[in-house]
Amino acid sequence: MGERDKFSDQELIILLKRGDDYAYDQVFRKFYPALCFFARRFISIEAEAEEIVQDVFFKVWQKRTDFDSILSLKGFLYISAKNACFDRIEKEERKLHRDHNWYLQRQEFEPAVEERIIHAEVLLEIHHALDLLPEQCRKIMKMSYELGMTGKQIADELQITVSTVNNQKARGISLIRKMLSINGTALFFLIFEQEWFKS
Repeated sequence: MGERDKFSDQELIILLKRGDDYAYDQVFRKFYPALCFFARRFISIEAEAEEIVQDVFFKVWQKRTDFDSILSLKGFLYISAKNACFDRIEKEERKLHRDHNWYLQRQEFEPAVEERIIHAEVLLEIHHALDLLPEQCRKIMKMSYELGMTGKQIADELQITVSTVNNQKARGISLIRKMLSINGTALFFLIFEQEWFKS
């Protein structure tokens, strides 16, 4: 690990304000996945959600001297992504000439934004935890958790027994429980319990 990889969040902000490309790249890597999760809660088409997030990061570079802390940057990222998603939805509504009151719709969306931010960041935490599992265990857990495959489908795909699949799932759950925060663990089990007994 190089010396530049050891910078704290505040040091990255200082470097970002100075126009440091490395700091910008690290900020991008830190927040891009979670922000994409967040945008996809509003925009169903993945490519469009990612395009919105990329535009937001372009604005970060333009406004880099405005950020005094990682929290102010994080707030800008999520607020900008939320507004861009709303603007995209409004544009589509107008294009399709649907008879909806957009401003009422927007008011209905607003209370859920904080919940969606938390959900996006917890999903990212789960995604990172899955990546840290041993190879076969990681593959089986992702096939079940991310692709929604049954134990039999996974066994057929990997040419192993259903019993092996279930054993690896149990191992994966045990390891993930040790990695996740309380919120991450709760959400993981809420989603994964529906997949566990599939056969």
